[in-house]
Amino acid sequence: MRRVNDARSYVAQGFSPATPSLDFSPASASLGFRPTPGSAAQPALLVVVPAYNEADSLPQVVRQLRRILPWADVLVVNDGSTDRTADLLPSLGVAWLTMSTRVGVGGAVRAGLRYAVQRGYRYAARIHGDGQHRVSDIRRLLVPVASGELDAVTGSRFLRRPARLTLLRSAQVVLAACLGVATGRRITDPTSGLFVAGPRALALLARHHPAGYAEPELILLLHRNGLRVGEVSIHSRPRRRGRTSLTPGRAVIASGRTLLALLFVPPRRGLAEGEPS
Repeated sequence: MRRVNDARSYVAQGFSPATPSLDFSPASASLGFRPTPGSAAQPALLVVVPAYNEADSLPQVVRQLRRILPWADVLVVNDGSTDRTADLLPSLGVAWLTMSTRVGVGGAVRAGLRYAVQRGYRYAARIHGDGQHRVSDIRRLLVPVASGELDAVTGSRFLRRPARLTLLRSAQVVLAACLGVATGRRITDPTSGLFVAGPRALALLARHHPAGYAEPELILLLHRNGLRVGEVSIHSRPRRRGRTSLTPGRAVIASGRTLLALLFVPPRRGLAEGEPS
């Protein structure tokens, strides 16, 4: 743990996202930058960017966020990267957390959402650090959440544009069908990494965001706690560099985890209202 010279940096070495407490105390972190929630004219939005070995694409993603959403705050969660990601963080001009060991994208996002709750943000968005998502789509996802129509929105790459049926896409289709049966809603993109959470969803996910490849379980968790979840069509781009970590095999594992949750995990009503779990 160390305080860095850049006043717009935040380091959390050794913070475990599984820890129930939301307190980023000096025992677990050094606070160098406290982001200010949005003005009265704009939603108090924190954009969480989980990053694992994204040194080549992360600076461009952050620049786009600051240019297109200048009223929002940004938090990069460095998930134990082994490339130059950690070295870049102090120069990005945004808040950041560094995990002492890799916890997976689900754990990294949960750490960011706990930070959002601790700092009093009303809304939180999650976007990949690899540049595949358009920052401008966050605005479109925010509209139904800020209006109170939905509690959470995920971005769908396939809502209007069916994709070529590859092995990975086949696993996604099966998973989407299972989630559709469970939720009674049409699900087209169960593994999307772009979402926006409103106050009720943020309170729930800050404590119970699934670990690992969490997107399918996230949709199920929100639905089973009585929250309103929808999709908005988005455009995605190929990764700027590197390879996706969601392989067909991992998609199958995610499908298996979700199916087990469908069969054995009962609804946990009341969590979104802040009752003890």
